[in-house]
Amino acid sequence: MGGRNSDVVFVRWPAQADLRTRCRKEGVPRLLVVEAGAQPPVSIDPVEDWVRPPVSRDDLEARVKALQNRFDSYQVPTIDSSGTLSFGHRSITVSTTQTGLMRLLIDRFGDVVHRTEFMQCSALRTPALNRNSLDLHIMRLRRRLLPIDLSIRTVWGRGYMLENSVSAEAVPLTTA
Repeated sequence: MGGRNSDVVFVRWPAQADLRTRCRKEGVPRLLVVEAGAQPPVSIDPVEDWVRPPVSRDDLEARVKALQNRFDSYQVPTIDSSGTLSFGHRSITVSTTQTGLMRLLIDRFGDVVHRTEFMQCSALRTPALNRNSLDLHIMRLRRRLLPIDLSIRTVWGRGYMLENSVSAEAVPLTTA
């Protein structure tokens, strides 16, 4: 169980309480199969759910898919000081300027970062950073992000948004 992955672990409850605890500590999504007569645990963890057998195949598949989707939506990319950007089990490297841009986008993952915020960021203050150069950096970043399932979406008239490209395909962005 090394690292975070979206494979849902089936845990017999309460017999495998120790496995549930390990999965919770590691952030692994889990479906508790509650044994007859046992009380299901109360949990507010978005990547944990439970069923009581017998359960239909359709219901089981729906619960597993819901857990995987919640897990995927809670993943947040990270970037280190050397410019290594990681998301899930994949990583890429980006330039120093792109690292500054990505830090802003990651800090606000799923939310709009206004163009003016990019311009005001002290780490990005270079004589060459203007509207056109920002657009050029964003275009290059979009290409670099493809292999790690991240995308930068333009929110017209406002700025840019970093999001999971798999989730973005299913949910259109609305700008009211």
